[in-house]
Amino acid sequence: MLDRGALKNREAARELIIGDTGSLILVDKAYGDTSFHAVNRIRKAINIATGIRKVKCGHAGTLDPLATGLLILATRGKTKTLSELVGLDKVYYITVRFGVTTVSFDLERPIEITGGEENLTEESVRAAIDALAGEHDQVPPIYSAIKQGGQPVYHRARAGKEVVLAPRRIFVHDIQVVAIDLPFASFRAHVSKGTYVRALARDLGASLGTGAVVTELRREAIGEWRVEDAMTVEEVISIIGSGAVSAPSIGGETPPLHSGS
Repeated sequence: MLDRGALKNREAARELIIGDTGSLILVDKAYGDTSFHAVNRIRKAINIATGIRKVKCGHAGTLDPLATGLLILATRGKTKTLSELVGLDKVYYITVRFGVTTVSFDLERPIEITGGEENLTEESVRAAIDALAGEHDQVPPIYSAIKQGGQPVYHRARAGKEVVLAPRRIFVHDIQVVAIDLPFASFRAHVSKGTYVRALARDLGASLGTGAVVTELRREAIGEWRVEDAMTVEEVISIIGSGAVSAPSIGGETPPLHSGS
Protein backbone atom coordinates (compact mmCIF):
# COMPACT_ATOMS: atom_id res chain seq x y z
CA MET A 1 0.00 0.00 0.00
CA LEU A 2 1.27 3.46 -0.85
CA ASP A 3 0.94 6.13 1.81
CA ARG A 4 1.30 9.91 1.73
CA GLY A 5 5.08 9.81 2.00
CA ALA A 6 5.40 7.33 -0.87
CA LEU A 7 3.64 9.43 -3.48
CA LYS A 8 5.99 12.23 -4.37
CA ASN A 9 5.49 12.30 -8.13
CA ARG A 10 2.26 14.23 -8.60
CA GLU A 11 1.98 13.62 -12.31
CA ALA A 12 2.54 9.88 -11.92
CA ALA A 13 -0.27 9.71 -9.37
CA ARG A 14 -2.55 11.59 -11.76
CA GLU A 15 -1.79 9.13 -14.56
CA LEU A 16 -2.58 6.19 -12.29
CA ILE A 17 -6.00 7.64 -11.51
CA ILE A 18 -7.07 8.70 -15.00
CA GLY A 19 -5.22 6.14 -17.15
CA ASP A 20 -6.84 3.12 -18.79
CA THR A 21 -5.59 0.73 -16.11
CA GLY A 22 -7.09 2.90 -13.40
CA SER A 23 -6.32 2.98 -9.71
CA LEU A 24 -7.65 2.21 -6.26
CA ILE A 25 -7.87 5.37 -4.15
CA LEU A 26 -8.29 5.77 -0.40
CA VAL A 27 -10.79 8.53 0.33
CA ASP A 28 -11.84 10.03 3.68
CA LYS A 29 -15.53 10.76 3.09
CA ALA A 30 -16.85 13.95 4.67
CA TYR A 31 -19.84 14.24 7.02
CA GLY A 32 -23.11 14.78 5.14
CA ASP A 33 -21.76 13.65 1.80
CA THR A 34 -23.16 10.51 0.19
CA SER A 35 -20.84 7.81 -1.12
CA PHE A 36 -22.47 8.21 -4.54
CA HIS A 37 -21.83 11.96 -4.55
CA ALA A 38 -18.17 11.46 -3.61
CA VAL A 39 -17.71 9.03 -6.49
CA ASN A 40 -19.65 11.22 -8.91
CA ARG A 41 -17.50 14.29 -8.20
CA ILE A 42 -14.34 12.33 -8.93
CA ARG A 43 -15.88 10.77 -12.03
CA LYS A 44 -16.73 14.22 -13.39
CA ALA A 45 -13.17 15.41 -12.76
CA ILE A 46 -11.86 12.43 -14.75
CA ASN A 47 -14.38 13.17 -17.52
CA ILE A 48 -12.99 16.70 -17.81
CA ALA A 49 -9.34 15.57 -17.63
CA THR A 50 -9.69 12.82 -20.24
CA GLY A 51 -12.45 14.13 -22.47
CA ILE A 52 -14.19 10.76 -22.15
CA ARG A 53 -17.92 11.11 -21.51
CA LYS A 54 -18.48 7.79 -19.75
CA VAL A 55 -15.73 6.90 -17.29
CA LYS A 56 -15.98 3.99 -14.89
CA CYS A 57 -15.63 4.96 -11.24
CA GLY A 58 -17.06 3.19 -8.19
CA HIS A 59 -16.57 2.35 -4.54
CA ALA A 60 -16.27 -0.76 -2.36
CA GLY A 61 -18.86 -0.34 0.38
CA THR A 62 -21.33 2.47 1.04
CA LEU A 63 -20.94 4.83 3.99
CA ASP A 64 -24.04 6.52 5.41
CA PRO A 65 -24.30 10.28 4.70
CA LEU A 66 -23.85 11.08 8.41
CA ALA A 67 -20.82 8.79 8.68
CA THR A 68 -17.24 9.79 7.89
CA GLY A 69 -14.16 7.81 7.11
CA LEU A 70 -12.57 5.37 4.75
CA LEU A 71 -14.07 4.75 1.34
CA ILE A 72 -12.11 2.78 -1.28
CA LEU A 73 -12.71 4.14 -4.77
CA ALA A 74 -11.73 2.53 -8.05
CA THR A 75 -11.27 4.23 -11.41
CA ARG A 76 -11.44 2.86 -14.93
CA GLY A 77 -9.91 -0.65 -15.22
CA LYS A 78 -9.58 -1.09 -11.47
CA THR A 79 -13.36 -1.07 -11.02
CA LYS A 80 -13.18 -4.79 -11.89
CA THR A 81 -11.56 -5.44 -8.50
CA LEU A 82 -14.31 -3.83 -6.41
CA SER A 83 -16.20 -7.08 -5.88
CA GLU A 84 -13.10 -8.54 -4.22
CA LEU A 85 -12.82 -5.61 -1.81
CA VAL A 86 -16.44 -5.55 -0.65
CA GLY A 87 -15.94 -8.68 1.48
CA LEU A 88 -13.16 -7.25 3.65
CA ASP A 89 -13.61 -6.75 7.40
CA LYS A 90 -14.05 -3.19 8.64
CA VAL A 91 -13.28 -1.22 11.80
CA TYR A 92 -15.61 1.53 13.03
CA TYR A 93 -15.47 4.10 15.81
CA ILE A 94 -19.00 4.61 17.15
CA THR A 95 -20.62 6.94 19.66
CA VAL A 96 -24.19 6.25 20.76
CA ARG A 97 -26.68 8.11 22.92
CA PHE A 98 -29.06 6.18 25.15
CA GLY A 99 -32.62 7.19 26.01
CA VAL A 100 -33.61 8.16 22.48
CA THR A 101 -34.30 6.42 19.18
CA THR A 102 -35.11 7.17 15.55
CA VAL A 103 -36.42 5.04 12.71
CA SER A 104 -32.99 5.22 11.07
CA PHE A 105 -31.11 4.62 14.38
CA ASP A 106 -28.97 7.69 13.73
CA LEU A 107 -29.60 11.44 13.52
CA GLU A 108 -30.97 11.39 9.96
CA ARG A 109 -34.60 11.09 11.12
CA PRO A 110 -36.56 12.83 13.94
CA ILE A 111 -35.69 11.78 17.49
CA GLU A 112 -38.15 10.01 19.77
CA ILE A 113 -37.55 10.12 23.53
CA THR A 114 -37.58 6.64 25.08
CA GLY A 115 -36.05 7.44 28.48
CA GLY A 116 -34.53 5.01 30.94
CA GLU A 117 -30.95 6.26 30.65
CA GLU A 118 -31.10 7.42 34.28
CA ASN A 119 -31.08 3.75 35.29
CA LEU A 120 -27.88 2.93 33.43
CA THR A 121 -24.52 2.41 35.08
CA GLU A 122 -21.08 2.32 33.53
CA GLU A 123 -20.85 -1.36 34.43
CA SER A 124 -24.16 -2.29 32.76
CA VAL A 125 -23.29 -0.37 29.59
CA ARG A 126 -19.82 -1.87 29.40
CA ALA A 127 -21.25 -5.39 29.80
CA ALA A 128 -23.88 -4.77 27.09
CA ILE A 129 -21.25 -3.48 24.65
CA ASP A 130 -18.99 -6.46 25.36
CA ALA A 131 -21.94 -8.78 24.68
CA LEU A 132 -22.13 -7.50 21.08
CA ALA A 133 -18.99 -9.51 20.25
CA GLY A 134 -19.41 -12.79 18.40
CA GLU A 135 -21.75 -14.19 15.77
CA HIS A 136 -25.28 -12.83 15.39
CA ASP A 137 -28.29 -12.87 13.10
CA GLN A 138 -28.75 -9.15 12.48
CA VAL A 139 -31.77 -7.51 10.88
CA PRO A 140 -30.45 -4.58 8.78
CA PRO A 141 -32.02 -1.13 9.27
CA ILE A 142 -34.71 -0.23 6.75
CA TYR A 143 -32.79 2.99 6.06
CA SER A 144 -30.01 1.11 4.29
CA ALA A 145 -28.65 0.67 0.77
CA ILE A 146 -29.80 -2.96 0.52
CA LYS A 147 -31.58 -3.35 -2.79
CA GLN A 148 -35.03 -4.82 -3.36
CA GLY A 149 -36.42 -4.71 -6.88
CA GLY A 150 -33.25 -2.99 -8.05
CA GLN A 151 -33.67 0.01 -5.71
CA PRO A 152 -32.11 0.74 -2.30
CA VAL A 153 -34.69 0.10 0.40
CA TYR A 154 -34.09 3.51 1.97
CA HIS A 155 -36.05 5.01 -0.93
CA ARG A 156 -39.12 3.03 0.16
CA ALA A 157 -38.50 3.84 3.82
CA ARG A 158 -38.23 7.57 3.16
CA ALA A 159 -41.47 7.40 1.16
CA GLY A 160 -43.23 5.85 4.16
CA LYS A 161 -43.63 2.46 2.51
CA GLU A 162 -43.27 -0.83 4.36
CA VAL A 163 -39.86 -2.49 4.19
CA VAL A 164 -39.25 -6.05 5.40
CA LEU A 165 -35.67 -7.32 5.60
CA ALA A 166 -34.47 -10.80 6.50
CA PRO A 167 -31.78 -11.33 9.17
CA ARG A 168 -28.19 -11.69 8.04
CA ARG A 169 -25.43 -13.64 9.78
CA ILE A 170 -22.68 -11.23 10.87
CA PHE A 171 -19.62 -11.52 13.09
CA VAL A 172 -18.25 -8.92 15.48
CA HIS A 173 -14.63 -10.03 15.75
CA ASP A 174 -13.65 -7.57 18.45
CA ILE A 175 -15.27 -4.73 20.35
CA GLN A 176 -13.54 -2.31 22.71
CA VAL A 177 -15.10 0.32 24.95
CA VAL A 178 -13.39 3.68 24.42
CA ALA A 179 -15.35 5.95 26.77
CA ILE A 180 -18.57 5.97 28.79
CA ASP A 181 -20.00 9.35 29.73
CA LEU A 182 -23.68 8.62 30.21
CA PRO A 183 -25.98 9.00 28.39
CA PHE A 184 -23.21 8.58 25.77
CA ALA A 185 -20.84 5.69 25.12
CA SER A 186 -18.09 5.28 22.53
CA PHE A 187 -16.60 2.03 21.32
CA ARG A 188 -14.58 0.56 18.47
CA ALA A 189 -15.84 -2.49 16.56
CA HIS A 190 -14.04 -4.80 14.14
CA VAL A 191 -16.82 -6.41 12.11
CA SER A 192 -17.46 -8.70 9.18
CA LYS A 193 -18.93 -7.89 5.80
CA GLY A 194 -22.62 -6.96 5.97
CA THR A 195 -22.60 -5.63 9.53
CA TYR A 196 -24.70 -2.50 10.07
CA VAL A 197 -23.38 -0.37 12.92
CA ARG A 198 -26.70 1.43 13.30
CA ALA A 199 -28.30 -1.98 13.90
CA LEU A 200 -25.65 -2.68 16.56
CA ALA A 201 -26.73 0.55 18.28
CA ARG A 202 -30.39 -0.49 17.98
CA ASP A 203 -29.67 -3.88 19.54
CA LEU A 204 -27.50 -2.32 22.25
CA GLY A 205 -30.27 0.09 23.24
CA ALA A 206 -32.82 -2.72 23.23
CA SER A 207 -30.68 -4.90 25.48
CA LEU A 208 -30.46 -2.05 28.01
CA GLY A 209 -34.14 -1.11 27.71
CA THR A 210 -33.41 2.49 26.75
CA GLY A 211 -33.14 2.70 22.99
CA ALA A 212 -30.02 4.18 21.40
CA VAL A 213 -28.96 6.11 18.32
CA VAL A 214 -25.62 6.59 16.62
CA THR A 215 -24.43 10.16 17.06
CA GLU A 216 -20.97 9.66 15.56
CA LEU A 217 -19.74 7.01 13.13
CA ARG A 218 -16.34 6.85 11.51
CA ARG A 219 -14.93 4.00 9.43
CA GLU A 220 -11.30 3.69 10.43
CA ALA A 221 -10.20 0.68 8.40
CA ILE A 222 -11.10 -1.66 5.55
CA GLY A 223 -8.93 -4.76 5.64
CA GLU A 224 -5.37 -3.50 6.17
CA TRP A 225 -6.08 0.00 4.80
CA ARG A 226 -6.57 2.81 7.30
CA VAL A 227 -8.29 6.18 7.12
CA GLU A 228 -5.20 8.12 8.23
CA ASP A 229 -3.65 7.22 4.87
CA ALA A 230 -6.65 8.54 2.93
CA MET A 231 -7.27 11.79 1.08
CA THR A 232 -10.31 14.00 0.83
CA VAL A 233 -12.43 14.16 -2.31
CA GLU A 234 -11.09 17.68 -2.87
CA GLU A 235 -7.51 16.39 -2.81
CA VAL A 236 -8.33 13.70 -5.37
CA ILE A 237 -9.94 16.28 -7.65
CA SER A 238 -6.88 18.50 -7.22
CA ILE A 239 -4.63 15.64 -8.29
CA ILE A 240 -6.74 14.96 -11.37
CA GLY A 241 -6.98 18.60 -12.34
CA SER A 242 -3.42 19.76 -11.74
CA GLY A 243 -1.29 16.68 -11.36
CA ALA A 244 -0.84 17.43 -7.68
CA VAL A 245 -0.75 14.54 -5.27
CA SER A 246 -1.18 15.00 -1.56
CA ALA A 247 -2.52 11.63 -0.50
CA PRO A 248 -2.24 7.95 -1.32
CA SER A 249 -3.43 6.12 -4.39
CA ILE A 250 -3.15 2.37 -4.69
CA GLY A 251 -2.30 1.96 -8.33
CA GLY A 252 -0.76 -0.52 -10.70
CA GLU A 253 -1.12 -4.04 -9.33
CA THR A 254 -4.00 -4.94 -7.05
CA PRO A 255 -2.74 -5.04 -3.42
CA PRO A 256 -3.13 -8.22 -1.38
CA LEU A 257 -6.49 -8.74 0.28
CA HIS A 258 -6.87 -9.40 3.99
CA SER A 259 -9.81 -10.55 6.07
CA GLY A 260 -8.52 -9.75 9.54
CA SER A 261 -7.17 -6.85 11.53
